[in-house]
Amino acid sequence: MKPSIKTLQRTQMRDQTGATLLVALMMLLIITLLALSSMRGVSLESRITGNLRLQRTLTNAAEAGLRIGEQSISQWQCTAGAGNTNKPCMPVPTTLQNGDYLLAFTAANSANINVVTTYQYNPVTGNNVEIEWYVIDLKLLDGQAQNNCALLARDCGHHYYEITACASNVRCSSDPTTQRVILRTVFAVSDS
Repeated sequence: MKPSIKTLQRTQMRDQTGATLLVALMMLLIITLLALSSMRGVSLESRITGNLRLQRTLTNAAEAGLRIGEQSISQWQCTAGAGNTNKPCMPVPTTLQNGDYLLAFTAANSANINVVTTYQYNPVTGNNVEIEWYVIDLKLLDGQAQNNCALLARDCGHHYYEITACASNVRCSSDPTTQRVILRTVFAVSDS
């Protein structure tokens, strides 16, 4: 006698060991691990993009600080006269480190550091960029001293100034650890 269909189905069900379920769970685990690693990569790329954006913003702000410093030199040339809202020039530092003098963005030099009004670069987070700059009067670097200038009791040739600008989310003179961009340039003004 042949076994009935129901008896065959029951026998087949008892013979199953659950291998399909185990394979499906392993596949789900592998897919989950791949998704988690992809999310970590996307998160890292987002942080890199944000840092690059901040770096470009700070570089542009420091460039603006240099241009403001150059414009102010043309207007006041390190004098502390009436109506001069900018601060006078700093003296040339005498201490060198690795062939260059140390930056003056410290609280001790705040009397000579100019601060540009902050502006909001990210309206969502509210982060601002602080721009500070100062000027050093380098005098006549190329040693120009002509006889007729000595008779007139004034400098001749090109008068040189170094402008140093710093841009950061906080004032450069108050926090040296925050990400910032510092740019320097030498600016010549003709005295003749």
